[in-house]
Amino acid sequence: MGRLMWVVAVAAAIGCAAPPDVPAGVWGVRTLPTQSGWAVRWAGGGSATVDGERRLGDGLIEVDGARGHRVAVGDQVFDLPPRSTSPCGDVRFVVLGDGRAAIDGVGPSAYWPGILAEALAHEPDFVLNTGDLVKNGHDRGEWDAFLRTLPPWPPMLSVRGNHDRGPHFESLGLSPKEVFSWRIGPLLVVGFDSEAGAPQRLAEVDAALAAPAPWKILIMHRPVWSRGNHGSDSSGLNAHLVPIIDRHGVDLVFSGHDHHYERFCPSRGHGELRRCTAPGEGTVYVVTGGAATFTNPMPGVARGVALAVAAADAEASQVFSGAHHFVEVAVTPTSLVARARRTRTGNLRPAGELDRFSLRRRAPECRR
Repeated sequence: MGRLMWVVAVAAAIGCAAPPDVPAGVWGVRTLPTQSGWAVRWAGGGSATVDGERRLGDGLIEVDGARGHRVAVGDQVFDLPPRSTSPCGDVRFVVLGDGRAAIDGVGPSAYWPGILAEALAHEPDFVLNTGDLVKNGHDRGEWDAFLRTLPPWPPMLSVRGNHDRGPHFESLGLSPKEVFSWRIGPLLVVGFDSEAGAPQRLAEVDAALAAPAPWKILIMHRPVWSRGNHGSDSSGLNAHLVPIIDRHGVDLVFSGHDHHYERFCPSRGHGELRRCTAPGEGTVYVVTGGAATFTNPMPGVARGVALAVAAADAEASQVFSGAHHFVEVAVTPTSLVARARRTRTGNLRPAGELDRFSLRRRAPECRR
């Protein structure tokens, strides 16, 4: 019996539990922002009701953001708030990623629902996902299993990971587009698909980050800097991307791909010109791939990283943890506070705070 229990525990850890059958009716309801409102998507048959009025949508409806709406899709009823146009509000969101299983045919890790639930308990305005939502992006069954884990609200904006390649990530509308931007309160969020022929997309990233905002965040799957399994610059884009990030004064870059938490010093430049700066004068790079099946407990294991880069990474890295986690971020017009939270799910140690850092604006757009 002891051996059987051990096998069951290992199977759960690597996500070996077979995904349940696709339910009948409406399921997989989720929301994304549009330019001025909301897009609600769902799987299965059926229509939606908006403010008591039936809307035919064939799995997709769009509603305006000028006012709030009550939406019913299947047996799920939820409220969509109006889209705020004020640059002076407060925003709270969470970031997590790499929630895929370790084997094909499953989709998300057995840890993913628990980690997501812990993140949503903080009542974020939205969720950012750094990618690798499933193990095999060509397997529609894996995507169906992932969709069953999503709540209709809050919106989850994802960037595509290398395991998400295939036709389904785009067709299911899991990201607004390969390069997207969203202005919410004092925050500009720009998402970049590092898997999509990236060099020709850099001009779009440049244009998106040029928009004025008190705070700017870039999210992508492959990290600029990392001491995890894949290491820094696995996409080969740093020489082109870092100058764009520096030019537009990006405050935070979130990525996944490597299954750990890591925060680097605020920095500018790349190669021999890479330097740590004072807080607020450079970009803070964060790796958050902690919703993974297995995490990496130790830094410096990547192969193929040049010795000079590895040495610079070791000097610039300020916090490293292999714990399962998510990152909670609270933004006001004058401050940004981020907390990396170790989850109950997937860890031997109890839930707690792995890291905390804050940034302040010197010349805020809004004064209180």
